[in-house]
Amino acid sequence: MNTLLKILSKDQFGFVTKNDLDILEEEMPNLPLLLRFGCGRKVIQSYQVRAAVESTERDGDYLRDVSIASQTIDEMAKSPFIPFAVKQAIENMRSW
Repeated sequence: MNTLLKILSKDQFGFVTKNDLDILEEEMPNLPLLLRFGCGRKVIQSYQVRAAVESTERDGDYLRDVSIASQTIDEMAKSPFIPFAVKQAIENMRSW
């Protein structure tokens, strides 16, 4: 959960680093992540990211960034199953 809190901080604003992805693959494999490529975007589960990036790069495109989609963050903020600390991190990230 510490990785998720770091991602949902004002330092990262929902963006996922390579190190974060390693942890998410193991601890939260079904977390939907947004992949933005040079020519498009897609939302897939964290355990599928590496294969999707490799496939897309093989086809000649490139990965711009990986993040938690705003829709996913909205759903997390409303869910009764998400810990308070995560909801607080979302609120803090979105406040000025």
